[in-house]
Amino acid sequence: VLKVLVLIFLFSLLSDGGNAENNEVLSLTDCIKIALKNNPQIGIARENYKKTESGLLRSYGYLLPRFTLDFYTGHRFYGPSSIQYDAQGRPVRREGFDYEDYTFRFSSDIVLFDGGSSINNIRSSMKSRDAAREEYEYNRDMITAQVIRAYYNLVRARMLLHVQEESVESANRNLEKAKALHEVGSATRADVLKAKVRYSNTRLSMIQAKNNVKLAEEELLSLLNIREGIEVVVDTTMTVEFAEPDLKREIQFALRNRPDLKSLRYSMESAQAQISAAKGGWMPTLGASFSYGWNDRQMAENLNFFKDEYMWAITGYFSFNIFDRFNTSANVQTAKANYRIAEYNLEKARLDAIREIKSLVMTMEQAWERINVAQETVEQAREDLKLAEERYRVGAGTMLEVIDAQVALTQAKADVIEAKCDYLIARADLARATGRRLYD
Repeated sequence: VLKVLVLIFLFSLLSDGGNAENNEVLSLTDCIKIALKNNPQIGIARENYKKTESGLLRSYGYLLPRFTLDFYTGHRFYGPSSIQYDAQGRPVRREGFDYEDYTFRFSSDIVLFDGGSSINNIRSSMKSRDAAREEYEYNRDMITAQVIRAYYNLVRARMLLHVQEESVESANRNLEKAKALHEVGSATRADVLKAKVRYSNTRLSMIQAKNNVKLAEEELLSLLNIREGIEVVVDTTMTVEFAEPDLKREIQFALRNRPDLKSLRYSMESAQAQISAAKGGWMPTLGASFSYGWNDRQMAENLNFFKDEYMWAITGYFSFNIFDRFNTSANVQTAKANYRIAEYNLEKARLDAIREIKSLVMTMEQAWERINVAQETVEQAREDLKLAEERYRVGAGTMLEVIDAQVALTQAKADVIEAKCDYLIARADLARATGRRLYD
């Protein structure tokens, strides 16, 4: 028997150890770090930023000369040619022949002037890169705010579940008390039935509260891109310190610092540079090229392609497109339309940001007032419950009064939790909406 108990004990230790490895306790900071690392939306924004850096590198390349180096080798075959006549008028039929062929070529060319198209393409690419960088930062802010919202929604769900558990325990105590009083004749059967109904209702509410916890956990884990093996333990203290926001100052700060607005401004500057780049098509192109070639029927000795059988040339060129079938005009019109679209997008985003900030400030102020009122209501509801229970105990009150007082206390506690979570979420959303960093 002792051996069996020891084996069971060791098995339990191994089982607990395995669970400890699979479950990880996460704080809000941990959740944000995991989301910023794993969330696919941030990954997409990061890769888009890398693409714009590649585009900038490509634009710089158009200012540099191009170099090509070629080497060819092969065997050439020529068939018999048609009959020809020599100087005496005699017919001569040429036979076919073949030979080895070796060719070495080196060339370079550079555009010296293209109407400013290359320079403006670089400016456009730089602004596009800056826009993508700000878009990447905005995605980080958005995901962080979503994680904070999901985290506090989980806090809300778990605290409401705790309140509901207290409500079930209170309803169960009332039911036991009503049954005891009914047995001694101090309570009616109606009191017992009311207590049973109250107890059943609280149990149903607790089922819903447990389901809300699971849904909140799933929402948070999906943002973290984690499927299983993680247990999120939340901090339910929720310290709330109110600082009244200055609406005018918050709006001004947002218009200067919000990443999505900065991204749109860079996009507008990029589109403006594209207009100048497109107009370069109406200007002439100046360039120069250099070429060197070697060809022979046998390979150069010691690979010396500069001894004989070679040719080289330096060329300058001037090109002016007299009629390009309206291609440049269409490009300029498209670039101007893209600039106006970027301008409209920026203006719309500004209006949306101002409206969002106003809404969040009002939500914060409302949530703070709700917190104060709900906390006062909790104290009043506790006192009212004590009085209702005392009146019922001495026979001066009814079970319905006790039940109503319990419901009011449960609702008041829930209102405090709801208001605190709403305030903390709105505070994080306001920081995100104004362009303030929500993470280190």
